[in-house]
Amino acid sequence: MPDAKPATPGDVPPSHGRVPVSVCVFAYNEEAGIAGCLDAIGACAGEAALTVHVMINGCTDGTEAAVRAYRPRGFAVLPVVIARGDKSNAWNTYVHETAPEGAAMHVFTDGDLRMAPGSIAGLLDAFERQPEAMGCAALPLTGRSRAAFRDKLVGRREMSGNLYALRGVMLRAFRARGVRLPFGMFGEDGLVTMLVKCDLDPLSGIRDERVTHTEQGGFAFEPLDPGRLSDLRIYRNRRRRYALRRRQAEMLYPLLYERGVEAMPAHVLDLYRLRAESLRPRWRGLDTWFDWQALRRIRRDLAAGEAARAAERAHMYS
Repeated sequence: MPDAKPATPGDVPPSHGRVPVSVCVFAYNEEAGIAGCLDAIGACAGEAALTVHVMINGCTDGTEAAVRAYRPRGFAVLPVVIARGDKSNAWNTYVHETAPEGAAMHVFTDGDLRMAPGSIAGLLDAFERQPEAMGCAALPLTGRSRAAFRDKLVGRREMSGNLYALRGVMLRAFRARGVRLPFGMFGEDGLVTMLVKCDLDPLSGIRDERVTHTEQGGFAFEPLDPGRLSDLRIYRNRRRRYALRRRQAEMLYPLLYERGVEAMPAHVLDLYRLRAESLRPRWRGLDTWFDWQALRRIRRDLAAGEAARAAERAHMYS
């Protein structure tokens, strides 16, 4: 994992002193790298009063032990163990059960990334400059396609799950309205972006100015090596997830625009039951094969879910 871009004295933004900021780190089997992730967050500890919650999300390795053994300096680290591994479920757990009420800002990041110095102050500065913004994206510092990635986040006013922030008031609105993401939904960052832009009311329309970005800090990750077989497998699985994410969005977003946030399904299987019949194969160039695999998985998961429901009903009345 490469180090995040070092900050020179002239690059470091002013500290926000004791502004309370809560950081949510999603960690799935990150035993080897979680200490490095926390070290990078610790390099931002002088920029605000940080409390870091590590969402230990269905891990089967030693991630929990590594988090409990970690000794932070200048910030607090709190482990949150979640039995069922699912990022949307971990997001719901943080927002509705874990997030501290008094935080001015909530930062979301992944346990396999490295936050660069200046990131926390940059996110806070962006919110100060743009009071209408409720969400803020940080930008990538590494990766072969980082220029295109950066342009996409800035141009479309999107937030990437790698590193983004919500104002405290926005998170409290999610909690007050009881808005939860569907269990099993991929692309929680895109859904959160949409919900922030419409102020949790998809019937009211999208306001792009509610999402901004910061050029300060950013996030770094280790690029895949096409010469390594293990990295090729990671790339293949990533493309599968992207295809499934796209298909899930094609079902969910129109539903929310038609019926409002109250129509949000609790589980992705509920979404499939409502909308999967409308899905058809499409030509997507090189992505066609992954799209076909996504359709197969949706239909397989739906069939398995229906079989489980039938077995449960049979058990109830036996």
